[in-house]
Amino acid sequence: MPRKYYSHYDYLEEHLPLFFSELGIPWRGNAGIILAHGDKCYTHKERFEKAGLTFAQGVAIYLLTYVPPFSKESRETSEGWVDPFEWVIQNKDRFLPHLPREDT
Repeated sequence: MPRKYYSHYDYLEEHLPLFFSELGIPWRGNAGIILAHGDKCYTHKERFEKAGLTFAQGVAIYLLTYVPPFSKESRETSEGWVDPFEWVIQNKDRFLPHLPREDT
């Protein structure tokens, strides 16, 4: 039976530790990232969905922009400004294989 999440926070609490682990990011020391930054994406929900991401998947990828080595790829970079939400969309194919859909 498919799992139904009540919010993206439920999804992130269940899947973000494994997602980070698969990408070589230690969960210890990053567990607070969900509460610290999980609210910053509401205005980009439609943008994520239009790009083929569920909202929760978009937020999970967005949270990577706060942790090395991915934090060096968005915002202020050596190449100049990179919009973190555009970075999510541009890199979705890179990270989607590591994330289940919200309804699974």
